[in-house]
Amino acid sequence: MTPSLGALLSFAVMSVIWGLTWIAIKFGVAAIPPFTFAGARLFAAGAVLLALARARGSALPADASRSRILIAGILVNTVSYGLVFWGMQFVPSGLASVVNLALIPVGLFSMGLIAGEETFSARKMLAIVIGVAGLVILFLPSLSFDADRRSLAGMLALVSGTLTYCCGSILSRPLLRVSSPVPLAGWLTIIGGTGLIVLALAFEPIDRSVLSAFLDPTVFASWAFLVLGGSVVAFTLYLRLLRDWGPTRAGMYAFVSPIIAVLLGVVVMHEPFGVYELAGSSFMLGAAGLAMSRRSS
Repeated sequence: MTPSLGALLSFAVMSVIWGLTWIAIKFGVAAIPPFTFAGARLFAAGAVLLALARARGSALPADASRSRILIAGILVNTVSYGLVFWGMQFVPSGLASVVNLALIPVGLFSMGLIAGEETFSARKMLAIVIGVAGLVILFLPSLSFDADRRSLAGMLALVSGTLTYCCGSILSRPLLRVSSPVPLAGWLTIIGGTGLIVLALAFEPIDRSVLSAFLDPTVFASWAFLVLGGSVVAFTLYLRLLRDWGPTRAGMYAFVSPIIAVLLGVVVMHEPFGVYELAGSSFMLGAAGLAMSRRSS
């Protein structure tokens, strides 16, 4: 069926916010180690979401699987963020972006089929192929790969982290049949943030200079946007769309958010927008539109 106007608006807001998060993350990790920055973001966002759920009188129902929530939170946030951030140390950013974003809809579609949370559709499959092609075109000028041992390990980490995210998303969908998105998003996020903080304490130097870096206006603004926009708003919308649309349609943000990121780079960073960017963006928007169409269900 054709998505409602409200659902399409939610998808648009989610895609725009997650497109804007790239520049916020870039500002944040330039001053603060990645596990520390990501953990602080997710833990704070989880606390806000749980406070909102409590204010609304919304809580996890008694029949919600606590073990599934714990596993999904660790997979979607702790393991996924940990592997992707670690892998990006050794893989060019353009290639890392293509690997991560192209695998999300592919992973959600294939794992959703295996778990019975998705139905096969040739139109959805075609949308994924077109979208992946668009991503490759978009980032083609920046793709390079030095196949030494560390680069191969980084690539394996990126692939594993992305597929872990997809697996956690599939595990989350049955929970949304018994729980509203806000409390579930709160617990998934705070669990993930706690895991990342443990990783930060184990592998990153955390001293007074790191903590004081949070007070820098640019870093704090980036952190606040990621907490309120990237996690509180966008992740809640993602879970709602995951429940209502299924994994493949909800995961189509991976073909829309990069366009927002590229346009932001043009406006803010004065990056070029040429033939590759135009062609790649057209492919990805076409893929998202195809997946949203009436006959793609």
